[in-house]
Amino acid sequence: MAEKQGHSFGALESVKFDHRRKDYYDYVDFLKKKNVPLDECLQDFTAYVGHMSLHRMITIYELYKQTLGLAGHIADVGVYKGASSLLFAKLIKIFESESLTLCHGFDWFEGMQLNEKDSALIENGGYKTEYEDILELVNKQGFSNILKIHKLDLKKDLNEFFDENQHLRFKLVMMDAGTYDVMKASIPFFYERLIPGGIMIFDQYSHEFAPGESNALHELLPNVSVKTLVNSWMPNAYIVKS
Repeated sequence: MAEKQGHSFGALESVKFDHRRKDYYDYVDFLKKKNVPLDECLQDFTAYVGHMSLHRMITIYELYKQTLGLAGHIADVGVYKGASSLLFAKLIKIFESESLTLCHGFDWFEGMQLNEKDSALIENGGYKTEYEDILELVNKQGFSNILKIHKLDLKKDLNEFFDENQHLRFKLVMMDAGTYDVMKASIPFFYERLIPGGIMIFDQYSHEFAPGESNALHELLPNVSVKTLVNSWMPNAYIVKS
């Protein structure tokens, strides 16, 4: 699974829960042999999902919940397979169904482009998915009116994007692109448009997979207070704009 995602494991944060890995894969093999019907997996997913995957959803929900009552949209910077983007869209449908709140997902859908400031554990070109597949998933679930997927190069296209969408302000921004160049280019645009009291989430802060994420944040916002949900493994950090 790790190789398909585009990373290998190191010796620090990435292996803190390594003792759980064998049991997890044994459990996956068990489910494959059991051949659980897909509709049952979707309807009763809490019976099958791992607690760490479920906890990630709960963490995102808890941070989203803190922004209820704030004006503005949600940005997901780094879409990959659409898990967090579609989670945000579903939370909007549940909690803000009559509001104008949208989720905007940003990705170039070409995989990770690394430099010397990024982790050697990450595969160059890894974490790639197809733009058309994400759009199909969004449309099939009926979320095209809530979730807008923007295919662009975050390193050079954000200025043009925001020139064309000058009205956009955000109450919640999830930074999940990981690489130094993307974070260094993206943080200023989204932080400027993050409203006071709004939250910017960092998926892998102070993690050996994403040194560029932490370095870019502290170069751009050296005095910011970085918070965490104390029982959260990933995403593991956030800041609140004063």
